[in-house]
Amino acid sequence: MPRLTVKFIESKIHPPQRGQIIYRDSLLRGFALRVTPGSMSYVVECRVNGISRRITIGPHGPLTPELARKEAQKLLAMMTTGRDPVLEAEKQRLTTVTLAEVLDKYLTMRTLRPNSIRSFKQVLRRCLGDWLHKPIAGIIKEMVELRHRELTKVTRQGSSGKAQANVAMERLSILINFAANTYEIDGRPIIQSNPVDRLTQIRAWHTIPRRQTVIPDHKLALWYQAVVSLRSKKIRDYLLLLLFTGLRRNEAASLTWNDIDLDAKVLTVRAEIAKNHREHRLPLSDFLYTLLMKRKLECSHSEFVFPGRGQDRHMIDSKHVISQVGEKSGCPFIIHDLRRNFLTAAEKLDVPHYALRKLANHVSASDVTAGYIVVDVERLRGFMEKISQHLLRLLEADISDLEDLPFY
Repeated sequence: MPRLTVKFIESKIHPPQRGQIIYRDSLLRGFALRVTPGSMSYVVECRVNGISRRITIGPHGPLTPELARKEAQKLLAMMTTGRDPVLEAEKQRLTTVTLAEVLDKYLTMRTLRPNSIRSFKQVLRRCLGDWLHKPIAGIIKEMVELRHRELTKVTRQGSSGKAQANVAMERLSILINFAANTYEIDGRPIIQSNPVDRLTQIRAWHTIPRRQTVIPDHKLALWYQAVVSLRSKKIRDYLLLLLFTGLRRNEAASLTWNDIDLDAKVLTVRAEIAKNHREHRLPLSDFLYTLLMKRKLECSHSEFVFPGRGQDRHMIDSKHVISQVGEKSGCPFIIHDLRRNFLTAAEKLDVPHYALRKLANHVSASDVTAGYIVVDVERLRGFMEKISQHLLRLLEADISDLEDLPFY
């Protein structure tokens, strides 16, 4: 074995055509030069705790053999005493894993819908953007408490900020729990306790009452007149479909013509776009059947019932248009109000409890009885027709309101 010197390396060593050649130093056992077709790097080789290690010290050129040999001596001394530089470097790396790294890994390992991924990222960037490049293990309970309080302020949209503060900390808690279960040092999680738990301990979580808003029955006719007067037939039909099906905004916007069986008069919300990841099938009332038949004639060029910009995209409802309808009708509303209107109408019509849950595509793991009751799509058809007729009466819908859409 040669002694590794600058003279020997530069005069005697030639890169191989392929693979690698190891030149081991005769002066220091475990110190070597690894040569490949494109590089020469100093390495140290040793067994530590029964494991063979080959650790790269650095490239020849920036490092001389003398400097590399001194570094090799330090590493060999560590390994001789049972300290593994590879594991210690990994431990050090784990203590500096950032919130952004954990977020990326979480979104990679979890099966989430695109909207959920987008929402997760937006909340973290908006509310905790300055924490993204901090070590997640360095986030302490005092930081959480202070940021939660700072986020509780009136937003530009006029809301209290309480929901935003809660959501941001809920998402942070999810990521911290994920990090604790994913990253370990010597068998112990890098995070021993979740700092977000402080909010529970001091009762700082905001109580956010569930929205109870609907479009009042006596204002539905005004709302309807504002909707049918819209220049955009697509948004008009979208809003009416939401009211007459109780679908969530993205479930309706993502519908394709493959989801609509006009022969069987059935609409299907695919599992991948349903909120609870369960396929949801609804029978079409006569009103919905007519509306969708008309849409099919008007936009057969797209795979989507409500196409967006570009052939491969569905529409995104316009907040401006929604606001316009609210102002014109004197009844401000949000999209989810239409779902509440649909289900409220169903309840007023005495739709049975389990049929009502099926119409809403609600599933409760704690309801054992529900697991034994099979409510098929035909069982719902009469209820859907009854709800549609009830809503049409409230809307005071008339064929003359919309000449190009024969509702009856």
